[in-house]
Amino acid sequence: MAVCVAVIGKDNAPLYIGGTGNDTSTDNELSRQWLVHTALDALEERLASTNNSNINSSTNASRTELRDLYLGLLYSTDTHKIYGYVTNTRIKLVLVTSSTSPSGSNIRDAEVRTALRRLHALYADAICNPFHLPGDQITSTKFDKQVKSLIMNNV
Repeated sequence: MAVCVAVIGKDNAPLYIGGTGNDTSTDNELSRQWLVHTALDALEERLASTNNSNINSSTNASRTELRDLYLGLLYSTDTHKIYGYVTNTRIKLVLVTSSTSPSGSNIRDAEVRTALRRLHALYADAICNPFHLPGDQITSTKFDKQVKSLIMNNV
């Protein structure tokens, strides 16, 4: 089961952090933010290694890797698994799942990839709003409801 979804800007500032359930206590919110921020180091490391491998080889395989935006499992802890996705415009999407629940321990990679692609589509729809300023936090209630629905139904 997904615990948290985050959209991180180019400058590593969180644009949206949303979780499941109605628990909006300060401790829960801080733990979500901590999980997302710890994922940024792994994301940056993975992006740097991908860029170095693409510079060193100029084959068609490396060009295919460049188009694959899904970074896979960034790291896992005793209680969570954290997955990453980067858009072409360097916006980072992070999905945190619970590895302690029975459904969370056997999530397939294809399910996570699909959920992150759908989140990317939702993000694109949200920023296409003419009243949204690029780089600002996403405060749309419609986006929040769609993300929560995506989390509850798919992952």
